[in-house]
Amino acid sequence: MQFCRRPSALFSHFFIWQVLVITVYIGSRKREEIEPIFSNGLYLGLISLSTLLLTIHLVFMKINTKLDLSDKLFITFFSLPSIVLYLSMFIHHDFASMQSLTLLFILLAPIFIWLSPSDKKENANFLKLILYFSVLNVIFSVLQYMQIMPVAQLNTRESLSTLIDRPTGLLFNAFAMSYAAIVCLAIGLNQFLKNKKLNKPGLIIFLTSLIAIFLSGTRTSLWLTFLISISIVLVHINIFSKIQTKAIPIILILIGAGAPFILLFIGSKTGNVEWATLNGRTQMWSCVDQKIGELIPLGVGLDEAFPPKFCADSGWFSNLRHPENMFLLSLVESGPLGFLSYVSLFIFTLWISIKALGKKYILPLAITVTFLLSCLIYVSLFHYLPFLPNRPADRGIFNFHFFYLVWVWVLRETKKSIKETDLSR
Repeated sequence: MQFCRRPSALFSHFFIWQVLVITVYIGSRKREEIEPIFSNGLYLGLISLSTLLLTIHLVFMKINTKLDLSDKLFITFFSLPSIVLYLSMFIHHDFASMQSLTLLFILLAPIFIWLSPSDKKENANFLKLILYFSVLNVIFSVLQYMQIMPVAQLNTRESLSTLIDRPTGLLFNAFAMSYAAIVCLAIGLNQFLKNKKLNKPGLIIFLTSLIAIFLSGTRTSLWLTFLISISIVLVHINIFSKIQTKAIPIILILIGAGAPFILLFIGSKTGNVEWATLNGRTQMWSCVDQKIGELIPLGVGLDEAFPPKFCADSGWFSNLRHPENMFLLSLVESGPLGFLSYVSLFIFTLWISIKALGKKYILPLAITVTFLLSCLIYVSLFHYLPFLPNRPADRGIFNFHFFYLVWVWVLRETKKSIKETDLSR
């Protein structure tokens, strides 16, 4: 019972369900002439059971009630988007959605992780889980690349002069998988360079994550991986420390997370339609722009957000149920308040991460920038959508939410390490 009260227990519990859920999901999908191993009903039942048990697990966790100002700020900023969404749902009478355990877990889990106690053993357990995830993820990805195992979502891309379904690993699409691999890679490389005793696990995490990123075929992931890797190495070899402390945030935020907007500019100047529209994303963004007047002050609620044909009456965009941008999604669902809640979350976490970089802790900035880029060109990978009924897929909390908690954990542990270092001086 004592083990269940620790944050590593929640991570372990989550990881086990992540593997089981994605395995059953892949096994319940029919691919061409291959009959599914499992039924879709088994998968949906597993989603419900796992979400229920993970939510119950939160009740058993040990909580530290002694909070300083920074603790209160972290909890406020991470809770605000969900709280505003709940307010929007209440105003728009989305009472059925308000009862979702998925939403409740997304609201409460980061708070419980932040308030839970930790020690060196917990950090070691955390690193083991990242190692297990990274190794198993690359095994799934290789098997999918070799077409031995089906992918979770069809998305073909040319690779070595042939068209293949992009591997999805332990996640539900190639994009989410590649960004999960970036987070693992940053943790592994940072650990490899930081701790001689744990450099072997760090190296394994780094190499397996790098392979998964290449297999995903996601170009933004490759670019961000390059920038993050260079930045972590520069911090650890401590060259031009004063310059790099100022330059690294600029590079990662403007050139890393800002890469889509650089491509937009270049594409518009050169006539490259793919770049000028970000593979069509700008059409979805313009659909939201046209409806801004309808979204004040608290959006349209959750149930009415992005119904079929929200953006177009026909074609691929008529089936898309989100705008490929977290900030615009929150604007539609919960209006300007929801939009500002996500903006404030990233302003706060970037500010904290840049301050941590000044103390030679780069991992928070690397992971925060990864989430920022995902929010700009996709639906936020720690959002519930499209997980609710009548959306493209009912995936519960298993698309990327495990790494949302990893993000919270890294921020929490960095704050603790900085505080302990300052007290020891």
